[in-house]
Amino acid sequence: MHFSNWQNKFTALWLIVLSVIAIALGTAWLKKEIHIQTNIFALLPEAHQDPRLERAQQYVSQQLNDKVFVVLNAKDDAALTKATRTFKQSVATTDLWQPLHAQLDSEKFAQVLYQHRAGLLTPDDQKLLEEKNYASLTDQGLLQIMSPGMPVTTELLQQDPLLLFPRYAMGLSSLQANPDITLEDGFATIRDEQGISRLLVLELKNSPYNIDYQEKTSAWIEQLNAKLKQMQVEPHWTGTLLFAQFGTTSAEKEISTIGVGSTLGIFLLVLFGFRSVRPMLTEMIAVGTGCLVAFALTHWVFGEIHLMTLVFGASLVGVCVDFSFYFMAMQSQHRHINGFAVLKPLLPSLFMGLMTTLVAYIFLSFTPFPGFKQIAVFSMVGLAAAWITSVLLLPRLAPLNAEPAIRRLGFIGKARSWVQARNGLRYGLIGLIAVVTGSSLMFLQSNDDIRNLQSMDQKLKQEDQYVRERFMQQQSSEYFVVHGSTAQQLEQNEQKLLEKLQVLQVQNKLDGFQALGQWLPSKAQQQHNIQLLQAIPTGTLLDYAAVLQLNPAEVLGWQEQLAQQPLLSPAEMSQHPLAFLHMSPTERLVLLQNVHDVAALEQLNTPQVQLLRPVNQLSELFQQHRIQAQWLLVSALICLMIGLGLIYGLKSILALVLPVTLALMSTFAIQAWLGVEINLFSIMGTFLIIGIGVDYAIFYRHGHDHPQVVGMALFLCMMSTLLGFGLLSFSQTYAIHCFGLTVLLGVIFSFIYATLFTSSDVKHGVLHQYQSKN
Repeated sequence: MHFSNWQNKFTALWLIVLSVIAIALGTAWLKKEIHIQTNIFALLPEAHQDPRLERAQQYVSQQLNDKVFVVLNAKDDAALTKATRTFKQSVATTDLWQPLHAQLDSEKFAQVLYQHRAGLLTPDDQKLLEEKNYASLTDQGLLQIMSPGMPVTTELLQQDPLLLFPRYAMGLSSLQANPDITLEDGFATIRDEQGISRLLVLELKNSPYNIDYQEKTSAWIEQLNAKLKQMQVEPHWTGTLLFAQFGTTSAEKEISTIGVGSTLGIFLLVLFGFRSVRPMLTEMIAVGTGCLVAFALTHWVFGEIHLMTLVFGASLVGVCVDFSFYFMAMQSQHRHINGFAVLKPLLPSLFMGLMTTLVAYIFLSFTPFPGFKQIAVFSMVGLAAAWITSVLLLPRLAPLNAEPAIRRLGFIGKARSWVQARNGLRYGLIGLIAVVTGSSLMFLQSNDDIRNLQSMDQKLKQEDQYVRERFMQQQSSEYFVVHGSTAQQLEQNEQKLLEKLQVLQVQNKLDGFQALGQWLPSKAQQQHNIQLLQAIPTGTLLDYAAVLQLNPAEVLGWQEQLAQQPLLSPAEMSQHPLAFLHMSPTERLVLLQNVHDVAALEQLNTPQVQLLRPVNQLSELFQQHRIQAQWLLVSALICLMIGLGLIYGLKSILALVLPVTLALMSTFAIQAWLGVEINLFSIMGTFLIIGIGVDYAIFYRHGHDHPQVVGMALFLCMMSTLLGFGLLSFSQTYAIHCFGLTVLLGVIFSFIYATLFTSSDVKHGVLHQYQSKN
């Protein structure tokens, strides 16, 4: 009775705690203080590097993440015009997007350039001036006047007698990545054999990872697409928002699939095991309270909760039921004993089972990955809370009939007894498994590509590829960040880099590059160009004026007023599509296209010019943490061995740790045979296997006098874990698939090896304790 009284007090206290948590969560939900994170890259640790480079990386990421790119394909001008007008109206009548502006007002931009034309020269004209080849320079002007395609007005000849600016403007068109692109109504447009295409760029008003915003924009896009298709216009969309939308949708589907699949599977399991649906209800209560407490505490600790944490949380049901299945199976064998009396001798093994699982998660929380820390905290809190609920609830209920299931699964206990009685066979199997799996590990490959984190839809990929090929070319993820202590030094550093990149482009080390410096000469260069023009001899200008029958005073006046002309600066380029490359007065970006030789680009690195490769850097970080996780795994095993040795004695260590060790070796050996490449998530799956695998060994260690009951209970536990975590192997996200596959194989092998190889310990039997109660 003493135990029971304590039980009542603990139950009352636990109900109060759950009520407070539920009220607090409900209040926070109503106040919209619950923040669910969907950005898959929020799972990753921050790469600690030069603060300037971190700032540049965040800047580029924001520039890309805050935009949605849309290509409209039309058969004729009328359809394209109507579609553009409809698009503009739809954007104007919603508050989901920033106002849609033309990408560039070409006439206005041409006027700006013309007003600052004094220092703008083509490389050819600049070279002629430096060589003082004035005859060739004036010949260029004469050729342009005689050219039928070049309209020359009297006003133009007065303001630019040598016609330097028209040649400069023509030279700028060669900088376009795709010469077929023209600006019509301010939007990039292509007319070719494929038809007419127009690029529109939308700017987001909210984070692309905000779930409510994703839902609203998705509905808006669907409505607009329906209107455009009625006009026979085909839209193509891409952008971070759309990939995030798919990631959220697929994650929600996976949560639903895992939840429904595991629930249905466990429903059938409990029917088979106990001929009743009651365990299903008690497990729902246990898992519900576990997830409630875990959600509250995790959100409180981290200030938000990641959608991926909820995916794993949905699988929590697969582990939580292990304890209750074991208890209910034992209770069915001792119906005449009070439930708490049945529980009391089982508590040590149940508690050790919980502790070994929690130890695994504690080591998982040591990783620097915010996502894994969150998952570890959620799992530890959820498991502990569900365990408490089960321990306080189940003994109060009447025993169930597990006899039919124990009889049907009696072959598990018989197989165990048969192998245990033949030491030679047992040791031979252990040696064979160790040799075969150990040698297979040599062929195991890893893949740490960070892109495996994001679930990808094939259609979205195709749309993204189409938009890029049509308008953006193949933009690489690599880019240069150029620094300078002053604006002048920045321009010099950028020009030096561009000269080197031109050489590499000729050598086919990369396809191309985009930089503001291609459109905007440095201030020093513009001043130098003006000085070159001022150095043209008066006689040369007079001869030129005479040939063209120009007013000599006007031509000489043009040369005299060059010094007073304004120079082109970044401020005048603010409307240019590449203006965003000017991060600050002392920082600029240079984008690269289709890099073929990374090593050649890395050689251009200096303290002021640095190549950034965000995807590769994150992948390298991923690799480093996978290696760290492997060492954490070894540390977890060693700590478990020490703990088990202290509790059960040194002789028990091998018996309890050997099955799970062989299970891990077998799991990775099979992945090596199947050609499955492991990653950090695969290693994280092993932490779960350690906890569960050692549980199985402990239950067998304690259950020497009832192997059939333990075999039946652990078979149900193993199947429930497969339903919980094994379903993750069907995830569309490769990383989660790897986690699920690792757990799927690991749990099966842990059960088989624990059943066959874990020797019993007579000192820890519980049957005699029940007999003494009778």
